[in-house]
Amino acid sequence: MTTNIKNSLLLIFEKVILLGLSFINSVLLARLAGPTMFGEFSYIVSFAGIFAPLAIMGLNNIITKYVVKHPKNSHYYITSALKIRFAGAAFAILLAALIGFTFSEHTKTTELIVMLVAMQGFSLFYVIEYYYLAKKQVSLLLSLRLSLLLITNTLKLIAILNSASLTLLILLYGLEYVFIGSSYFFTYWFQRQHKNIKKQPTKHTILALSKKGKWLLMSGIAATIYLKIDQIMIAQLVNSKEVAYYAAAAKLSEFWYVFPILIANVFTAQLSQYRFKNNNQYDQLLRQLISLMICAAIALSIATWFIASPLISLLYGAQYQQSAAILSVHIFASIFIFQRAILSKWLIIEKLYKFSLLSSLLGALSNIILNFILIPQYGGIGAAWATVISYMVASYGFLFFNSKTKQYAKLLHQAVLNSPTILKASVKQLILRRS
Repeated sequence: MTTNIKNSLLLIFEKVILLGLSFINSVLLARLAGPTMFGEFSYIVSFAGIFAPLAIMGLNNIITKYVVKHPKNSHYYITSALKIRFAGAAFAILLAALIGFTFSEHTKTTELIVMLVAMQGFSLFYVIEYYYLAKKQVSLLLSLRLSLLLITNTLKLIAILNSASLTLLILLYGLEYVFIGSSYFFTYWFQRQHKNIKKQPTKHTILALSKKGKWLLMSGIAATIYLKIDQIMIAQLVNSKEVAYYAAAAKLSEFWYVFPILIANVFTAQLSQYRFKNNNQYDQLLRQLISLMICAAIALSIATWFIASPLISLLYGAQYQQSAAILSVHIFASIFIFQRAILSKWLIIEKLYKFSLLSSLLGALSNIILNFILIPQYGGIGAAWATVISYMVASYGFLFFNSKTKQYAKLLHQAVLNSPTILKASVKQLILRRS
Protein backbone atom coordinates (compact mmCIF):
# COMPACT_ATOMS: atom_id res chain seq x y z
CA MET A 1 0.00 0.00 0.00
CA THR A 2 2.77 2.45 0.90
CA THR A 3 4.41 2.01 -2.54
CA ASN A 4 1.08 2.76 -4.21
CA ILE A 5 0.55 5.85 -2.09
CA LYS A 6 4.07 7.06 -2.87
CA ASN A 7 3.51 6.54 -6.59
CA SER A 8 0.16 8.35 -6.39
CA LEU A 9 1.76 11.32 -4.65
CA LEU A 10 4.58 11.49 -7.19
CA LEU A 11 2.15 11.46 -10.11
CA ILE A 12 -0.15 13.99 -8.46
CA PHE A 13 2.79 16.28 -7.69
CA GLU A 14 3.85 16.15 -11.33
CA LYS A 15 0.33 16.77 -12.60
CA VAL A 16 -0.19 19.72 -10.27
CA ILE A 17 2.87 21.42 -11.76
CA LEU A 18 1.99 20.61 -15.36
CA LEU A 19 -1.71 21.31 -15.07
CA GLY A 20 -0.83 24.58 -13.41
CA LEU A 21 1.35 25.59 -16.36
CA SER A 22 -1.24 24.39 -18.86
CA PHE A 23 -3.97 26.24 -17.02
CA ILE A 24 -1.97 29.47 -16.97
CA ASN A 25 -1.43 29.16 -20.71
CA SER A 26 -5.13 28.53 -21.28
CA VAL A 27 -6.16 31.54 -19.20
CA LEU A 28 -3.64 33.80 -20.94
CA LEU A 29 -4.76 32.59 -24.36
CA ALA A 30 -8.39 33.26 -23.46
CA ARG A 31 -7.64 36.74 -22.12
CA LEU A 32 -5.11 37.90 -24.72
CA ALA A 33 -6.48 36.29 -27.87
CA GLY A 34 -10.13 36.91 -27.04
CA PRO A 35 -13.19 34.66 -27.21
CA THR A 36 -13.19 34.14 -30.99
CA MET A 37 -9.66 32.76 -31.34
CA PHE A 38 -9.88 30.88 -28.03
CA GLY A 39 -13.10 29.32 -29.27
CA GLU A 40 -11.49 28.23 -32.56
CA PHE A 41 -8.52 26.75 -30.71
CA SER A 42 -10.81 24.82 -28.33
CA TYR A 43 -12.90 23.56 -31.25
CA ILE A 44 -9.85 22.18 -33.10
CA VAL A 45 -8.45 20.49 -29.98
CA SER A 46 -11.85 18.94 -29.19
CA PHE A 47 -12.40 17.72 -32.75
CA ALA A 48 -8.95 16.13 -32.94
CA GLY A 49 -9.46 14.60 -29.50
CA ILE A 50 -12.29 12.43 -30.81
CA PHE A 51 -9.72 10.40 -32.78
CA ALA A 52 -7.34 9.94 -29.82
CA PRO A 53 -8.73 6.52 -28.75
CA LEU A 54 -7.57 5.00 -32.06
CA ALA A 55 -3.96 5.45 -30.94
CA ILE A 56 -4.79 3.61 -27.70
CA MET A 57 -7.00 0.81 -29.07
CA GLY A 58 -8.38 0.02 -25.62
CA LEU A 59 -5.16 -1.68 -24.51
CA ASN A 60 -3.78 0.43 -21.64
CA ASN A 61 -5.30 -1.40 -18.70
CA ILE A 62 -5.25 -4.76 -20.46
CA ILE A 63 -1.48 -4.48 -20.85
CA THR A 64 -1.11 -3.58 -17.17
CA LYS A 65 -3.10 -6.66 -16.26
CA TYR A 66 -0.97 -8.99 -18.42
CA VAL A 67 2.33 -7.49 -17.27
CA VAL A 68 1.30 -8.10 -13.65
CA LYS A 69 0.20 -11.68 -14.35
CA HIS A 70 3.04 -12.61 -16.74
CA PRO A 71 6.07 -10.41 -15.90
CA LYS A 72 8.52 -12.62 -17.85
CA ASN A 73 6.58 -11.95 -21.05
CA SER A 74 6.19 -8.19 -20.54
CA HIS A 75 7.93 -7.21 -23.76
CA TYR A 76 5.82 -9.67 -25.73
CA TYR A 77 2.66 -7.82 -24.72
CA ILE A 78 4.23 -4.36 -25.09
CA THR A 79 5.41 -5.12 -28.66
CA SER A 80 2.04 -6.56 -29.63
CA ALA A 81 0.25 -3.49 -28.25
CA LEU A 82 2.58 -1.08 -30.09
CA LYS A 83 1.89 -2.76 -33.43
CA ILE A 84 -1.86 -2.62 -32.88
CA ARG A 85 -1.75 1.00 -31.74
CA PHE A 86 0.39 2.06 -34.71
CA ALA A 87 -2.26 0.72 -37.08
CA GLY A 88 -4.92 2.58 -35.09
CA ALA A 89 -3.00 5.87 -35.17
CA ALA A 90 -2.53 5.62 -38.95
CA PHE A 91 -6.24 4.93 -39.42
CA ALA A 92 -7.07 7.95 -37.23
CA ILE A 93 -5.16 10.28 -39.56
CA LEU A 94 -6.92 8.91 -42.65
CA LEU A 95 -10.34 9.09 -40.99
CA ALA A 96 -9.82 12.66 -39.74
CA ALA A 97 -8.75 13.78 -43.22
CA LEU A 98 -11.70 12.02 -44.87
CA ILE A 99 -14.30 13.50 -42.51
CA GLY A 100 -12.72 16.94 -42.38
CA PHE A 101 -12.22 17.55 -46.08
CA THR A 102 -15.58 15.97 -46.99
CA PHE A 103 -17.87 17.81 -44.59
CA SER A 104 -16.03 20.97 -43.50
CA GLU A 105 -16.16 24.22 -45.44
CA HIS A 106 -13.07 25.58 -43.70
CA THR A 107 -10.01 23.96 -45.31
CA LYS A 108 -7.51 25.66 -43.00
CA THR A 109 -9.30 24.42 -39.89
CA THR A 110 -9.41 20.88 -41.28
CA GLU A 111 -5.69 20.97 -42.06
CA LEU A 112 -4.94 21.95 -38.47
CA ILE A 113 -7.18 19.16 -37.16
CA VAL A 114 -5.43 16.54 -39.32
CA MET A 115 -2.01 17.86 -38.28
CA LEU A 116 -2.94 17.60 -34.61
CA VAL A 117 -4.38 14.08 -35.05
CA ALA A 118 -1.09 13.00 -36.67
CA MET A 119 0.97 14.43 -33.81
CA GLN A 120 -1.23 12.99 -31.08
CA GLY A 121 -0.69 9.62 -32.77
CA PHE A 122 2.63 9.48 -30.91
CA SER A 123 0.56 8.66 -27.83
CA LEU A 124 0.68 5.08 -29.08
CA PHE A 125 3.98 4.85 -27.17
CA TYR A 126 2.24 5.83 -23.91
CA VAL A 127 1.53 2.14 -23.35
CA ILE A 128 5.13 1.93 -22.14
CA GLU A 129 4.12 4.02 -19.11
CA TYR A 130 1.72 1.25 -18.10
CA TYR A 131 4.61 -1.20 -18.20
CA TYR A 132 6.51 0.91 -15.65
CA LEU A 133 3.36 1.41 -13.56
CA ALA A 134 2.87 -2.35 -13.38
CA LYS A 135 6.51 -2.70 -12.31
CA LYS A 136 5.97 0.05 -9.70
CA GLN A 137 8.75 2.15 -11.25
CA VAL A 138 6.76 5.35 -11.74
CA SER A 139 9.62 7.73 -10.87
CA LEU A 140 11.69 6.37 -13.76
CA LEU A 141 9.74 8.35 -16.34
CA LEU A 142 8.76 11.28 -14.15
CA SER A 143 11.85 13.43 -14.52
CA LEU A 144 12.01 12.96 -18.28
CA ARG A 145 8.32 13.66 -18.84
CA LEU A 146 8.33 16.64 -16.50
CA SER A 147 11.33 18.20 -18.25
CA LEU A 148 9.78 17.84 -21.69
CA LEU A 149 6.42 19.24 -20.64
CA LEU A 150 8.06 22.17 -18.89
CA ILE A 151 9.83 22.97 -22.16
CA THR A 152 6.70 22.72 -24.33
CA ASN A 153 4.57 24.70 -21.89
CA THR A 154 7.22 27.40 -21.69
CA LEU A 155 7.28 27.60 -25.48
CA LYS A 156 3.48 27.90 -25.50
CA LEU A 157 3.65 30.67 -22.93
CA ILE A 158 6.15 32.62 -25.04
CA ALA A 159 4.02 32.09 -28.15
CA ILE A 160 0.83 33.31 -26.43
CA LEU A 161 2.52 36.40 -25.00
CA ASN A 162 3.80 37.23 -28.49
CA SER A 163 0.36 36.87 -30.12
CA ALA A 164 1.24 33.71 -32.04
CA SER A 165 -0.91 32.44 -34.86
CA LEU A 166 -3.47 29.68 -34.40
CA THR A 167 -1.29 27.35 -36.49
CA LEU A 168 1.74 27.79 -34.23
CA LEU A 169 -0.37 27.26 -31.10
CA ILE A 170 -1.81 24.00 -32.46
CA LEU A 171 1.69 22.88 -33.50
CA LEU A 172 3.07 23.48 -30.00
CA TYR A 173 0.08 21.68 -28.49
CA GLY A 174 0.79 18.63 -30.66
CA LEU A 175 4.52 18.63 -29.89
CA GLU A 176 3.77 17.43 -26.36
CA TYR A 177 2.55 14.10 -27.78
CA VAL A 178 5.57 13.84 -30.09
CA PHE A 179 8.15 14.56 -27.39
CA ILE A 180 6.63 12.38 -24.68
CA GLY A 181 5.87 9.45 -26.98
CA SER A 182 9.37 9.49 -28.46
CA SER A 183 11.01 9.78 -25.03
CA TYR A 184 9.05 6.76 -23.73
CA PHE A 185 10.14 4.67 -26.69
CA PHE A 186 13.82 5.57 -26.43
CA THR A 187 13.85 5.13 -22.64
CA TYR A 188 12.40 1.64 -22.99
CA TRP A 189 14.78 0.81 -25.83
CA PHE A 190 18.02 2.11 -24.32
CA GLN A 191 17.29 0.39 -21.03
CA ARG A 192 17.26 -2.77 -23.12
CA GLN A 193 13.83 -3.75 -21.87
CA HIS A 194 13.20 -5.16 -25.34
CA LYS A 195 15.93 -7.76 -24.72
CA ASN A 196 13.80 -9.39 -22.01
CA ILE A 197 11.70 -11.28 -24.51
CA LYS A 198 10.88 -14.95 -24.29
CA LYS A 199 8.72 -15.27 -27.41
CA GLN A 200 7.98 -13.24 -30.52
CA PRO A 201 4.52 -11.81 -31.17
CA THR A 202 2.64 -13.56 -33.97
CA LYS A 203 -0.23 -12.48 -36.18
CA HIS A 204 -2.54 -14.75 -34.22
CA THR A 205 -1.61 -13.27 -30.84
CA ILE A 206 -1.84 -9.70 -32.13
CA LEU A 207 -5.34 -10.39 -33.45
CA ALA A 208 -6.28 -12.03 -30.16
CA LEU A 209 -5.07 -8.99 -28.18
CA SER A 210 -6.94 -6.67 -30.56
CA LYS A 211 -10.08 -8.66 -29.91
CA LYS A 212 -9.67 -8.26 -26.15
CA GLY A 213 -9.32 -4.51 -26.56
CA LYS A 214 -12.17 -3.99 -29.01
CA TRP A 215 -14.82 -3.36 -26.37
CA LEU A 216 -12.59 -0.90 -24.53
CA LEU A 217 -11.69 0.76 -27.84
CA MET A 218 -15.34 1.30 -28.72
CA SER A 219 -15.97 2.39 -25.15
CA GLY A 220 -13.08 4.86 -25.39
CA ILE A 221 -14.45 6.30 -28.63
CA ALA A 222 -17.93 6.66 -27.12
CA ALA A 223 -16.50 8.20 -23.92
CA THR A 224 -14.39 10.65 -25.92
CA ILE A 225 -17.42 11.66 -27.96
CA TYR A 226 -19.41 12.60 -24.89
CA LEU A 227 -16.36 14.36 -23.43
CA LYS A 228 -15.58 16.37 -26.57
CA ILE A 229 -18.86 16.65 -28.47
CA ASP A 230 -20.16 19.61 -26.45
CA GLN A 231 -17.75 22.15 -27.88
CA ILE A 232 -18.10 20.76 -31.40
CA MET A 233 -21.91 20.99 -31.25
CA ILE A 234 -21.83 24.47 -29.68
CA ALA A 235 -19.66 25.64 -32.60
CA GLN A 236 -22.09 24.14 -35.11
CA LEU A 237 -25.32 25.19 -33.39
CA VAL A 238 -24.26 28.60 -32.00
CA ASN A 239 -20.80 30.11 -32.73
CA SER A 240 -17.12 30.12 -31.73
CA LYS A 241 -17.61 32.74 -29.01
CA GLU A 242 -20.06 30.50 -27.19
CA VAL A 243 -17.47 27.71 -27.47
CA ALA A 244 -14.99 30.02 -25.72
CA TYR A 245 -17.35 30.73 -22.82
CA TYR A 246 -18.08 27.02 -22.40
CA ALA A 247 -14.41 26.04 -22.80
CA ALA A 248 -13.34 28.54 -20.13
CA ALA A 249 -15.76 26.97 -17.63
CA ALA A 250 -15.01 23.40 -18.71
CA LYS A 251 -11.27 24.01 -18.36
CA LEU A 252 -11.74 24.88 -14.70
CA SER A 253 -14.02 21.91 -14.10
CA GLU A 254 -12.02 19.34 -16.07
CA PHE A 255 -8.78 20.48 -14.47
CA TRP A 256 -9.51 18.00 -11.67
CA TYR A 257 -10.42 14.98 -13.79
CA VAL A 258 -6.87 13.71 -14.14
CA PHE A 259 -6.36 13.11 -10.42
CA PRO A 260 -8.83 10.24 -9.94
CA ILE A 261 -7.47 8.62 -13.10
CA LEU A 262 -3.91 8.83 -11.79
CA ILE A 263 -4.87 7.33 -8.45
CA ALA A 264 -6.89 4.58 -10.10
CA ASN A 265 -3.99 3.75 -12.45
CA VAL A 266 -1.60 3.36 -9.55
CA PHE A 267 -3.98 1.01 -7.70
CA THR A 268 -4.85 -1.09 -10.76
CA ALA A 269 -2.10 -3.65 -10.14
CA GLN A 270 -3.05 -4.05 -6.47
CA LEU A 271 -6.74 -4.42 -7.28
CA SER A 272 -5.86 -7.11 -9.83
CA GLN A 273 -3.79 -8.99 -7.27
CA TYR A 274 -6.51 -8.82 -4.60
CA ARG A 275 -9.13 -9.99 -7.10
CA PHE A 276 -7.27 -13.27 -7.60
CA LYS A 277 -6.09 -13.75 -4.01
CA ASN A 278 -8.40 -12.11 -1.46
CA ASN A 279 -11.95 -10.96 -2.29
CA ASN A 280 -12.46 -9.30 1.09
CA GLN A 281 -9.42 -7.06 0.64
CA TYR A 282 -10.51 -6.45 -2.95
CA ASP A 283 -13.96 -5.19 -1.91
CA GLN A 284 -12.49 -3.20 0.97
CA LEU A 285 -10.02 -1.39 -1.27
CA LEU A 286 -12.77 -0.66 -3.81
CA ARG A 287 -14.98 0.88 -1.11
CA GLN A 288 -12.06 2.95 0.21
CA LEU A 289 -11.25 4.32 -3.25
CA ILE A 290 -14.89 5.03 -4.10
CA SER A 291 -15.43 6.86 -0.79
CA LEU A 292 -12.34 8.96 -1.35
CA MET A 293 -13.36 9.88 -4.91
CA ILE A 294 -16.97 10.80 -4.17
CA CYS A 295 -16.26 12.79 -1.00
CA ALA A 296 -13.53 14.74 -2.78
CA ALA A 297 -15.81 15.45 -5.75
CA ILE A 298 -18.73 16.63 -3.59
CA ALA A 299 -16.48 18.98 -1.61
CA LEU A 300 -14.98 20.33 -4.84
CA SER A 301 -18.38 20.86 -6.48
CA ILE A 302 -19.92 22.73 -3.55
CA ALA A 303 -16.88 24.97 -3.09
CA THR A 304 -16.76 25.82 -6.81
CA TRP A 305 -20.50 26.56 -6.92
CA PHE A 306 -20.04 29.25 -4.26
CA ILE A 307 -17.02 30.95 -5.86
CA ALA A 308 -17.76 30.46 -9.59
CA SER A 309 -18.54 34.10 -10.40
CA PRO A 310 -15.56 35.79 -8.69
CA LEU A 311 -13.27 33.00 -9.89
CA ILE A 312 -14.21 33.54 -13.54
CA SER A 313 -13.83 37.32 -13.17
CA LEU A 314 -10.43 36.93 -11.56
CA LEU A 315 -9.03 34.48 -14.08
CA TYR A 316 -10.65 35.34 -17.40
CA GLY A 317 -11.93 38.88 -16.96
CA ALA A 318 -15.30 40.54 -17.44
CA GLN A 319 -15.64 39.40 -21.07
CA TYR A 320 -16.05 35.78 -19.86
CA GLN A 321 -18.51 36.49 -17.03
CA GLN A 322 -21.23 34.30 -18.56
CA SER A 323 -18.86 31.33 -18.07
CA ALA A 324 -19.61 31.50 -14.32
CA ALA A 325 -23.14 30.13 -14.68
CA ILE A 326 -21.81 27.34 -16.91
CA LEU A 327 -19.12 26.44 -14.37
CA SER A 328 -21.66 26.31 -11.51
CA VAL A 329 -23.47 23.51 -13.35
CA HIS A 330 -20.57 21.76 -15.10
CA ILE A 331 -18.54 21.18 -11.92
CA PHE A 332 -21.14 18.73 -10.54
CA ALA A 333 -20.22 16.28 -13.30
CA SER A 334 -17.05 15.62 -11.29
CA ILE A 335 -19.07 13.54 -8.80
CA PHE A 336 -19.72 10.96 -11.51
CA ILE A 337 -16.37 11.37 -13.26
CA PHE A 338 -14.35 10.76 -10.09
CA GLN A 339 -16.02 7.48 -9.20
CA ARG A 340 -16.00 6.44 -12.88
CA ALA A 341 -12.20 6.14 -12.64
CA ILE A 342 -12.64 3.26 -10.18
CA LEU A 343 -15.60 1.80 -12.04
CA SER A 344 -13.54 1.57 -15.24
CA LYS A 345 -10.86 -0.46 -13.45
CA TRP A 346 -13.49 -2.74 -11.91
CA LEU A 347 -15.08 -3.45 -15.30
CA ILE A 348 -11.68 -4.40 -16.75
CA ILE A 349 -10.62 -6.58 -13.81
CA GLU A 350 -14.00 -8.35 -13.87
CA LYS A 351 -13.72 -8.75 -17.67
CA LEU A 352 -16.99 -6.88 -18.20
CA TYR A 353 -15.69 -5.05 -21.27
CA LYS A 354 -19.08 -4.98 -22.98
CA PHE A 355 -20.58 -3.02 -20.10
CA SER A 356 -17.82 -0.44 -20.35
CA LEU A 357 -18.91 0.05 -23.95
CA LEU A 358 -22.60 0.07 -23.02
CA SER A 359 -22.10 2.76 -20.40
CA SER A 360 -20.10 4.96 -22.75
CA LEU A 361 -22.60 4.52 -25.59
CA LEU A 362 -25.47 5.48 -23.30
CA GLY A 363 -23.50 8.51 -22.11
CA ALA A 364 -22.63 9.60 -25.64
CA LEU A 365 -26.16 9.08 -26.92
CA SER A 366 -27.79 10.95 -24.05
CA ASN A 367 -25.28 13.79 -24.36
CA ILE A 368 -25.84 14.24 -28.10
CA ILE A 369 -29.64 14.16 -27.75
CA LEU A 370 -29.63 16.57 -24.81
CA ASN A 371 -27.20 18.90 -26.61
CA PHE A 372 -29.50 19.07 -29.64
CA ILE A 373 -32.39 19.96 -27.33
CA LEU A 374 -30.66 22.33 -24.91
CA ILE A 375 -27.87 24.12 -26.80
CA PRO A 376 -30.05 26.05 -29.33
CA GLN A 377 -32.12 27.53 -26.47
CA TYR A 378 -29.65 27.74 -23.57
CA GLY A 379 -26.21 27.74 -25.22
CA GLY A 380 -23.31 26.77 -22.97
CA ILE A 381 -25.47 26.31 -19.86
CA GLY A 382 -27.58 23.81 -21.77
CA ALA A 383 -24.43 21.92 -22.77
CA ALA A 384 -23.31 21.89 -19.12
CA TRP A 385 -26.59 20.32 -18.00
CA ALA A 386 -26.31 17.79 -20.82
CA THR A 387 -22.82 16.91 -19.59
CA VAL A 388 -23.90 16.35 -15.98
CA ILE A 389 -26.89 14.19 -16.93
CA SER A 390 -24.97 12.13 -19.49
CA TYR A 391 -22.14 11.47 -17.00
CA MET A 392 -24.72 10.35 -14.45
CA VAL A 393 -26.18 7.92 -17.00
CA ALA A 394 -22.74 6.59 -18.04
CA SER A 395 -21.26 6.27 -14.54
CA TYR A 396 -24.26 5.32 -12.43
CA GLY A 397 -27.56 4.77 -14.22
CA PHE A 398 -26.38 1.89 -16.42
CA LEU A 399 -25.32 -0.16 -13.36
CA PHE A 400 -28.91 -1.26 -12.79
CA PHE A 401 -29.31 -2.82 -16.24
CA ASN A 402 -27.61 -6.10 -15.34
CA SER A 403 -27.14 -8.31 -12.27
CA LYS A 404 -23.34 -8.29 -12.71
CA THR A 405 -23.03 -4.51 -12.65
CA LYS A 406 -25.47 -4.32 -9.74
CA GLN A 407 -22.63 -5.81 -7.66
CA TYR A 408 -20.65 -2.62 -8.17
CA ALA A 409 -23.76 -0.53 -7.47
CA LYS A 410 -24.00 -2.28 -4.11
CA LEU A 411 -20.35 -1.50 -3.35
CA LEU A 412 -20.92 2.08 -4.44
CA HIS A 413 -23.90 2.53 -2.14
CA GLN A 414 -22.03 0.97 0.77
CA ALA A 415 -19.08 3.29 0.13
CA VAL A 416 -21.28 6.41 0.00
CA LEU A 417 -23.43 5.57 3.03
CA ASN A 418 -20.43 4.58 5.15
CA SER A 419 -17.94 7.15 3.83
CA PRO A 420 -17.06 8.75 7.20
CA THR A 421 -16.36 5.35 8.79
CA ILE A 422 -14.43 4.05 5.77
CA LEU A 423 -12.27 7.16 5.44
CA LYS A 424 -11.58 7.28 9.17
CA ALA A 425 -10.50 3.62 9.12
CA SER A 426 -8.31 4.26 6.07
CA VAL A 427 -6.51 7.15 7.77
CA LYS A 428 -6.03 5.08 10.92
CA GLN A 429 -4.65 2.20 8.85
CA LEU A 430 -2.22 4.54 7.10
CA ILE A 431 -0.98 5.96 10.42
CA LEU A 432 -0.43 2.46 11.84
CA ARG A 433 1.53 1.43 8.76
CA ARG A 434 3.84 4.42 9.09
CA SER A 435 4.38 4.06 12.84
